[in-house]
Amino acid sequence: MKFKIFIVFLFAVILFVSEVFALSVVNFSEGQSSFVELSLKNLNLIKFPSSGVRVYTSSKLLDIKIDEGNVFVKFLEEGMVAPQEVFFVIPSTGVFSMILVPKEIPAQTIIVKLPKEDISEALEWEKSHSYISGLKELIKNMYEERVPRGFAIKEANEDKAKWKEVKMVLKKVYLGATLQGEVYELTNVSKDPVKFTENEFYEKGILAVSIDHHELRPGEKTELYLVKKSRTQREFEKVISKTNPLDVLK
Repeated sequence: MKFKIFIVFLFAVILFVSEVFALSVVNFSEGQSSFVELSLKNLNLIKFPSSGVRVYTSSKLLDIKIDEGNVFVKFLEEGMVAPQEVFFVIPSTGVFSMILVPKEIPAQTIIVKLPKEDISEALEWEKSHSYISGLKELIKNMYEERVPRGFAIKEANEDKAKWKEVKMVLKKVYLGATLQGEVYELTNVSKDPVKFTENEFYEKGILAVSIDHHELRPGEKTELYLVKKSRTQREFEKVISKTNPLDVLK
């Protein structure tokens, strides 16, 4: 198998370096408290799979804001702060307890997985690869129609045409913890041959591009493979990029 991959080098924002990687997965279990470490000084994000979350705590040391399924947490004091308990009420699911442990660490994103949900294996798969090898392996898996460990796959049939000469349809989405892969079908609907280069499909947020066939005669089809950051990863980077993180809550 031979395929070319165009990779965008965005080392400054990719969180595969252990010192910068600040995303973790917590699996909720009713009746048990989940302990999570949060940044003492920075704004933290606890992300739920759906909206409607209600939060309760008796702590006077926490500033908590809710935006749909996103719960932003900031400690109001620094220094020797004890762990704080918070209760989350999830519609049609249950009540869950979380113990927030303040640490001198970067801002954290906590992905909450409710019972019967688990993407922790996807996160482990991603962290087991370097930046470059992770992108290559995800594209290789999509090319071979294999699902990386822990990833979810969603069938799609969405028209994403960029040019009138080429029909571009999103066929599949591979959902991981920080990465998202997409498979497109390209069809030449013109009367003349068309040629593609990977650069033509690069846009902001795209990490890697691979095209099966770079030239199509009229009526011919080929596959396009894109890798981008997952929605959770993009939201996390948006939060930490703010000069004043609390601005996102206003």
